[in-house]
Amino acid sequence: MIATADVASSPAPTPRVVSKINPANAVTASRFLTLPPFVWAVYNGYHQWATLFILICGLLDKLDGLAAKVFDCRSNFGELFDAITDGICYGFALIIVMAYGWAPLIPCFILILLGGVNSGLRAVYIKRCGRNVNYKSYAMERVVGFIAYLIGMATANFLPSIMFWTFVPIMVIVVAHDAKRMLLDPVPT
Repeated sequence: MIATADVASSPAPTPRVVSKINPANAVTASRFLTLPPFVWAVYNGYHQWATLFILICGLLDKLDGLAAKVFDCRSNFGELFDAITDGICYGFALIIVMAYGWAPLIPCFILILLGGVNSGLRAVYIKRCGRNVNYKSYAMERVVGFIAYLIGMATANFLPSIMFWTFVPIMVIVVAHDAKRMLLDPVPT
């Protein structure tokens, strides 16, 4: 049994510092490597290859979190980097399928606009917190996954117009809900 004096005199544990260069962030960064071949596939009309590259991007999105757990390298920077990479990769892919006519223009434009609004709200949330922190939203994580799914539907030419128009109201609801939480709810400590 440890005496209370021993516990009180023991030094407080120092917080572990995680390098920004780690396996999880490397997996996250590798997602950018799927974009040039994705553009090549869309430009040349290779639907199956475009679908494969967006699937690889989505798989890498799931593997970065696993790598962070396995290598014990979770960090606020990694969470922010993952969120920014989601926005860039899926936003860029959405613009490409829209530009080449593989997805309907108006719902894609609305989704891109809502993604920009969400990014702006996250910046406001970071300012409210006074530190770099990722706003955690279970609903927005599902929305991002579904946008990847929509891009896959567009590359596979599987009812993209119906899929995109059906998703727009869902994204509006999620962004409105998260806006309320980011702007009005108290900031957690």
